[in-house]
Amino acid sequence: MSLGIIALAAGGWLWSSHGADELPDFTQHDNTVDKKEAFFAYLLPHIRSVNTQILAERKRLRSIRDQLIDDDSAGFFDDRWLIRLAGDYGLEPPEVLSEAFANQLLRRVDIIPPSLVLAQAANESAWGTSRFARHGNNLFGMRTYDGDGIVPRRRAAGKKFQVAVYDTVRESIGAYADNLNTHYRYRSMRQIRASLRRQGQPVTGLALSNGLLAYSTRGSEYVDIIQSIIRSNNLEQYDE
Repeated sequence: MSLGIIALAAGGWLWSSHGADELPDFTQHDNTVDKKEAFFAYLLPHIRSVNTQILAERKRLRSIRDQLIDDDSAGFFDDRWLIRLAGDYGLEPPEVLSEAFANQLLRRVDIIPPSLVLAQAANESAWGTSRFARHGNNLFGMRTYDGDGIVPRRRAAGKKFQVAVYDTVRESIGAYADNLNTHYRYRSMRQIRASLRRQGQPVTGLALSNGLLAYSTRGSEYVDIIQSIIRSNNLEQYDE
């Protein structure tokens, strides 16, 4: 069972949609290979769009960080922007902005490798055919606790969560990325990513998947499943 939490993570980002964003009916593909290819081809542009936005934020944040090395302020507008960004990523800014705080924020403002997004989406949504995917554009098992979602048929007695509903698939991907980049359960994933950045190594889905033990109650078995999907479908070719 997925623990992919939260429908509205810190900041509650809104991701705009561009072009056709209606989830296709993947059940029309009788051939498994065709279904997989259609699934990946549909999701990749949305994943890259989300990552492009994150990289633009990361680029500006790095520029501000460099300014803070020599001064306590990067200027009024950049300071205000950094404070808003920190709120979006679930961090409380200090009274005096600093290089150290910018570096802390940089560990959160970073991409999720396409291979990892594709593998988790495939696993969590049964290749885009689950009830939550078809009726809620929810490809990642993301939960909500505000009473506005889809009630799982096999929800345990006493549990109050629902599965979140999104207006678009892109919004679902954005919320998923926000979740991995902000929630305390995925701190180890962010540490792995930051370590790769420091070493000048590529940020890959196989590497980051090792930090997702808390995404599912299956723990290491879940990580093995995600890594198997990545390897068997050669998904790391899509990592940037």
